[in-house]
Amino acid sequence: MRCVRHTSPLLQKLLTIAFLYFTMRGICLGLTVDRMLATVNNNPVTLSDYKKFVFQITGTVASDNVNEYYLKLLIEEKLVLLEAVRAGIDATEEEILWSMNDALKQRGLLPQDLDKKLSDEGITLTDYRQLIRNHIVASKIIDKEVNAKLIVDPADVQQFYERNLQLFQESPQKVLVKAIYLNLHDHASLTEITDLKIKVLRLSADIKKGASFEMLAMKYTDESLKKRDAVLGEFERGMLIPVLDEEVFTLKEGEVSEPVWTKDGAYILKVIKITEPRYMPFETVKEQIRERVYEQKREEKYNAWMKGLWVNASVTMLQ
Repeated sequence: MRCVRHTSPLLQKLLTIAFLYFTMRGICLGLTVDRMLATVNNNPVTLSDYKKFVFQITGTVASDNVNEYYLKLLIEEKLVLLEAVRAGIDATEEEILWSMNDALKQRGLLPQDLDKKLSDEGITLTDYRQLIRNHIVASKIIDKEVNAKLIVDPADVQQFYERNLQLFQESPQKVLVKAIYLNLHDHASLTEITDLKIKVLRLSADIKKGASFEMLAMKYTDESLKKRDAVLGEFERGMLIPVLDEEVFTLKEGEVSEPVWTKDGAYILKVIKITEPRYMPFETVKEQIRERVYEQKREEKYNAWMKGLWVNASVTMLQ
């Protein structure tokens, strides 16, 4: 006989919070005047059901003001359990005991600790076992109707890698740039600005006619760049101010830009070397991608299945 050993994160949380639920039940339910919130195939969903459910998944005590999001989640749980009943799915005693023991181990408790905790509160195991049973049953029907029908084709994994290479980037593209930079000092006059523009346009024209960029750079560029052989630096995208960044990353290796104007002066840029980005090899990340694609497909399949349950059920919201 196969036991359900793969406990979902939500189920683990619910089993843990169940302990808190029993402790807090007086606060959650004892003072509540029950009222009907909805019906699911003529099965009532009450305020006490709602408060119990909210406490199970959040660990907080819900107010009498019903949150529609949590109410819909509760209705979806009811729909799943009803579908499991329709499919003849139930939890075995072995599965319930295994899940109870697993929950105890996660909290570092022994079976007798649970008995004492529940006994102290005057609670039997019935409610606790029912909670566990419900989630085993829900896991089984979801396995049958969703998980068992999922197929991740190797082509899907390869396609995800190719379409999302940036997610697997080890190092970004880098560009080594030289520049002719003519500085415009603060409070420059209109004449000085005009003279700088004319000078830059002439330099640009000379380069287009075949003049050596390097020779012109060493003659005309700002002194701070001359000391570095006119090397402005090596840059990743976004490191330069936007107007320079946009220009640099449109140039091919060896190309020279048109004059670029900034508030501090003018630049003529030359891309000396482009280092292409490096990506993690497909073989290294394919299992990670397969799991991600699986989860995407699982979510899509689950949502479609759940939509069908809503459509085929008779649900009346009274809130």
